[in-house]
Amino acid sequence: MRKLLGTFVLAAMLAGCGGSSEPQTPKAATPTATAETESEEQHDLEGYSPGVVEYYGQAHAHEDSEAGSIEAEYHQPPKPAEAKLGETITLTGTEIGVRFDVTVTDVKPVEDDLMAVYVTLESTGIAIYDRPMEQASITYPGEEPTPLDPEASAKCSNGLDGIVRIDVLRNKKGCLLFPRSGDAMPERFQLALEVVPTIAGGIWNLG
Repeated sequence: MRKLLGTFVLAAMLAGCGGSSEPQTPKAATPTATAETESEEQHDLEGYSPGVVEYYGQAHAHEDSEAGSIEAEYHQPPKPAEAKLGETITLTGTEIGVRFDVTVTDVKPVEDDLMAVYVTLESTGIAIYDRPMEQASITYPGEEPTPLDPEASAKCSNGLDGIVRIDVLRNKKGCLLFPRSGDAMPERFQLALEVVPTIAGGIWNLG
């Protein structure tokens, strides 16, 4: 009877250990999802202004994935760095998907105290732009840059003096307004999108 009881206890112990007297090895841990690896993109900023170099000069880390590629595509310095009146610069914003081809078409005084810079804004991105156009300046000969006058409005503004909405693949024409400096004409215009600093925007040489 004691022998049978011992045999029963031994069988129960073996069953609790998986029914085998072989040493048990721990199971390999099941791999868990890990974050996408990241890569860094270093922009070629040769020939750019100090403001652009400061803003875009640090390597931009982004996921090595489709989403990361889109993020990198919409974090770009102005292309080209500078242009002339009538030429186009491609600008990106701070929101992924915002990208414009911007062309400066004319510069002239309006009314007695305002200078108007006429622009064509063409959306080439994948996101709607819906905010004020605020990051802009003009530079008169021998002076520091003059910022946009946020309170000014004129017939040529065509909505660029308020909340600007431009849908994907659409364009808008209007003027941006600045204080005049006597009879002087500006020699440079600079523009950036969203909250990119003005000094990191595209430069148009107006002379």
